Formats: sequence, structure tokens, C-alpha cells
Amino acid sequence: MAAKRTGDATAALASVTQCLTTEATINIIGDKPSPKTVFLWIGLMSFMASASFGSYYPSLAGYIPYNEWRCSNDTSAGAECLSRVNGSNVSKMDSADGRKLLCGETGQRQLNSTEFVWETGGRSTFSVDWNLQCGREYLFLLSGSLGYVGNLIGSTFGNLYDVIGRKRGALIGCGILFLSNLAMIGSPNIEVFLLIRVLWGIGLMGAMDGIFVIMMEYTPARHKPMVNSGFQFFWAVGYILTSVISYYITSWKWLIVANIALYISPTIAVSLLPESPGFFLINKNDESSAKKSLTWLKESNHHGDLDLEKVTLVVNEEGEDSEEKTFMETLKDFIQYRELTIQVLLQIFLWFTVGLLYYGFTFTWAKFGKSLYLSYLYPALAEAVAYVAMTIPLKLLGRKASNLMFFSVACFSFLAALIPGKLKISTLSMTVEQISCLIGVTFISAAFGGVYIFSAELAPTSHRGKIMGYTHWGSQIGAIIGPQITLLQSWNWQATYCLLALTAGLSALMCLRLPETKGIASPNTAEEVQARRQRAKKRRKPTVFRNSTVAMPTTTV
Repeated sequence: MAAKRTGDATAALASVTQCLTTEATINIIGDKPSPKTVFLWIGLMSFMASASFGSYYPSLAGYIPYNEWRCSNDTSAGAECLSRVNGSNVSKMDSADGRKLLCGETGQRQLNSTEFVWETGGRSTFSVDWNLQCGREYLFLLSGSLGYVGNLIGSTFGNLYDVIGRKRGALIGCGILFLSNLAMIGSPNIEVFLLIRVLWGIGLMGAMDGIFVIMMEYTPARHKPMVNSGFQFFWAVGYILTSVISYYITSWKWLIVANIALYISPTIAVSLLPESPGFFLINKNDESSAKKSLTWLKESNHHGDLDLEKVTLVVNEEGEDSEEKTFMETLKDFIQYRELTIQVLLQIFLWFTVGLLYYGFTFTWAKFGKSLYLSYLYPALAEAVAYVAMTIPLKLLGRKASNLMFFSVACFSFLAALIPGKLKISTLSMTVEQISCLIGVTFISAAFGGVYIFSAELAPTSHRGKIMGYTHWGSQIGAIIGPQITLLQSWNWQATYCLLALTAGLSALMCLRLPETKGIASPNTAEEVQARRQRAKKRRKPTVFRNSTVAMPTTTV
């Protein structure tokens, strides 16, 4: 009889419908990913390698080889050139000497193309092909900056993610990337090339945010720090590939072909992935489609313990139903819910800081070696270490405390860069400034990865696409300003490091205002963000006793 009652109880329990959020469901069916799922996730992460490569290759494909030219053998044409070189007392020409001799004291080109010959060993750069030396160098610098302008425009894709879906937005971005890269190969001049770089930047940000959002919405909470770390690690991989591939591929057009090849894997991966179940449930109020996406994840991981037919998907733990909102209604939420707006503004500043410091040091800090390719390899290796190591504090300390630590260490590192002197490590001699900047950029790289997962978990599902786009506005404004740090350094380098330290320190303080997200389910709606803030206030509010008499114990002797 006891066995029969136990069997009846089990059957009755199995027939009970469970109310679960999409995140709670994914925590169950996605906790032990199959090799198929892992392989697909690696394909999604590889997008960052292609994005990194596409961001940095113009610096190598378009560099101006001021130390790789000689005077023409033609006696009549090269007479002025030979006179200038022979009178310079330069025994071994470096880039600075070469530019001065080629362009003159004013920086404007004084030698015409018949008076000198480039000696690049068969290596082509678009700066040489389009004569960007001397007074036209700014056009070479724009090849990087205009890409970030495109990124800034592409950040508006976040609004699309919440309307047409994360997957469609990412695929549109990938399509723009393929077409823009093909167009750059056929560019007839630098002006057309620069216009296409803006288009490339739009596609890059559209694809990057879409892939990251859908990947994190499919990832169980326990694995999010590791997946985020892997996503950022592939950025460093792309950085390393830029140095290595650019060294062996001598044509700048073939570098673009290599970049196109790197986009193939992530594009296939995102094509195979169903739309996010969170998007279907929260943004479209479509439980049926959300369950289809969850069924795909369950079958991919061969997870049979949870019967999705007996699961009712709800917006939050209170069991509220989802309600589809129009685009304008979601925008009004930023006015109606003050906490949502405050959190987004604070995150935008964090992203501005990492964009400013990361891209500023990437393109302008003191180089460790004379080789152009090694100069890019050193910070790339530092980034790779940062992206792997950041997983540990993110899992143990939490997102808030980790980002607080990353920004704080970066702040003190930039202050330490003010200390004069040199340190010798084995055969490598480096200044305190170089070592401090290397430490600083390592922790800023960790902060870059840290704010990614922090923002994704803070943002409610209903607004996640928009918020990731808005935060990237801050990042891209910082990226546009960052490379101009060199100009500030030439004015007053001490003030420059103090300003960078102040920016990092303010970001550390702003982390204190944001709530911790470790071990806490991500909010699904703007209302939930506001409610959580109100509950946190009540917990911190001290109990005040008014007009009460406390009886003191009496002691009888």
C-alpha cells in the first residue's frame, strides 16, 4: 500500500504544471551543455576575433613607412633628395628622421614622387598607394576613427533587437560586414575607402551586440562569467592574429580578404541558433515560440529531466504574465522608471571610460619594440591574460566588486606612470611609465569584459537590446576620443595621466551605486528594476523608535 501511495504521489507531482521564467528554465536544461552546444558557442565567440582583426588591420595595412625609402637613382630627379639626406648627418634613418627628411620642417611634403622610391620589400600599404604621407597623414588616421563613428551609429541596432529580434539584427549586421569589406577591396581612392569604413563600423556593432545578447540569454547563470570571458578572449585572439597575419600577408587587399574569411564561422553559428526565448516571451508575448527555442536547447543538450509541456513560462518569480509593449512604450519606461535611467547613465559612463582608456592606449602608448608587429603583439598578449583571469574575480567576488577592483587598479596604475625611472627585467629594460601603462591597460581590458556581463545582467530583457546599444554609445565616444590622447600628452603628459586616473577613479565610485548581479536572476521588465531598488532601500532603512519607553532591567542586591 505504501508503494502504491508513493507511486500515486509521484504521478500526481509529474502532472503538476510548473511556472518558470525563461532564465530559470535555461538554468535547468542548459546547465550541462553538450559538445554540439559548446562548438556552436565557440563559433559565436569567434566573431570577436574577426571584429578585432577588422578594427586593427588598417593600422598595419595603411602604415606610412617613413624609414623605408631612398632617393631616386635618376641623377637629375634625385639631386634635391640626395642633397637633403647628405646634409642631415643621419646615419641610420628611423621613422621620425625619415618623415623630417621627406616632408621637411613644416611637415608638408617637399619631395615629389620622382625624387624618391619606397623600399618596403614588396609590402603594399594603402597609404603608399594613395600618397597619404606628410600633409595627408590625417586621412590614414581617419581609417581608424571613422570605423568608430560607424560603431556609434551601429549602436542604434539595439533598438532593432527589441523589435525584430536578436538573431535578425545580428544577421543584418553580418551582411553589412561582408558587403562593406568587399567594397573596400575595390576602393578607387582613400575618400571612398573612408566612407565604406563608416558602413563597416555600423555593421560591426549591429552584429556584435546581437550575437552577445542572444548568446548570454541562452547561457545558464552559472556559466555566464566563463562565456563572457571566452567572448572577450577571442577579441585578444583577433588582436594577435592581426599582428601575425599582417606580417606574412604583404598586400593590404588580401588582409581584407582574410578578415572576410574570419566572419564566416560566426555567421553560420548565429544562423543555426533559434531566436532567444526571452525575446519571444517578454518582447513578443509569444510563449509558444519561446518554448520551441527552449526545446531546441533541451534537445541539443540531451536533457530529459524537464517536461516543457508541463511548464508555464512567466515573466518573473511572482508569476506575472508577459505583456507586449510597443517601441515607444519601452522608451517611455526610461521616463517612468527613474532607477532604470540612473543605472543606464552610470553604465554609459563606465563604457565611456573603458573605450577612452582602452583605445587610447592601444593606439598611442609607448611601444616596446622597434618592430611594428611586435608593438601590437605585446598588448594583445596582456589582454589575453586579462580576459582569462577576469573569470576568477567575476565568479568569486561578483560583478560589482570585480569592476570596482578593475577600475581602482587602473586608476593607481596611471598615477604610478608619473614616477620617473627605469626597471630592468632580464634583458628587457622598461620605464616605470611603460610597466604602469601595461598594468593599467591589462586591468582596463578586464574592465571591458567585466562591464559587458554587468550591463547584460543589469538590463531587463524587455530593454536589453536598447540598453546594450546605449552603453555602446559611451564606449564608441570614448574610442573616438581615445586615440587623440597623444595630442594631450604632447602638451602635458603628467596632466594626461592624472586625467586618466581621475576617469578610472570616478568609474570605480559609480560601481558602488549599481546593484550586484551575481547569483540574482536578471530582471525581465523595467518595473522589476524599480521594484528591486525599492526593496533594497527598505532593507537598508534603519528602524527608528519614536515615543517608546524601554524598560531597563533591575538588579536586586
